[in-house]
Amino acid sequence: MISVGVVFSRLLQAIKLERDAFVWMDFNDRATGDAAILVAITQVLITLGLGTSLLSLLNPTTLVQILLSALFAWVVYSGAVYVVSRYIFDVSGTYAIYLRITGFAFPTLLLVVFVALLVPSGLLAFVLGGAWFVVIVANGLTYTVDISMQKAATAAVGGLILMVIAQAILGSIRTF
Repeated sequence: MISVGVVFSRLLQAIKLERDAFVWMDFNDRATGDAAILVAITQVLITLGLGTSLLSLLNPTTLVQILLSALFAWVVYSGAVYVVSRYIFDVSGTYAIYLRITGFAFPTLLLVVFVALLVPSGLLAFVLGGAWFVVIVANGLTYTVDISMQKAATAAVGGLILMVIAQAILGSIRTF
């Protein structure tokens, strides 16, 4: 059983861009579950930070919807980065490592909440707040799938663009 202290320690290492965290993710299958938990907790905190009341989150329907959307975004973004890395840059590596890196980078998206307080534009807040997320994902890829930083950064940004496109398409289907 993995203790919370180990996961928190690896999260801090990932945020500080330390190689050990990414090597641990590469060789620890349980890190995928830990990443999923980090994604869920981060999404709840972001939702609260953006103004949703705690009472609203106690509604099971709302909570499940928020958690499913976060997990969906995590899976889609990881898949998009995997596709860009694998099919454009011909990099090896399993999809699971992309899930782990992205999941451990997810808590940095809490910066979006703080930047949104300072910047009136939602898009600008997303870009500025999400920059550290992209840096962590790119850095993790350089250690785990042996890709240059330039290609890793391109894959991380390309994955973000593909995720936004997928969400726009699925959002338009839902309104149709």
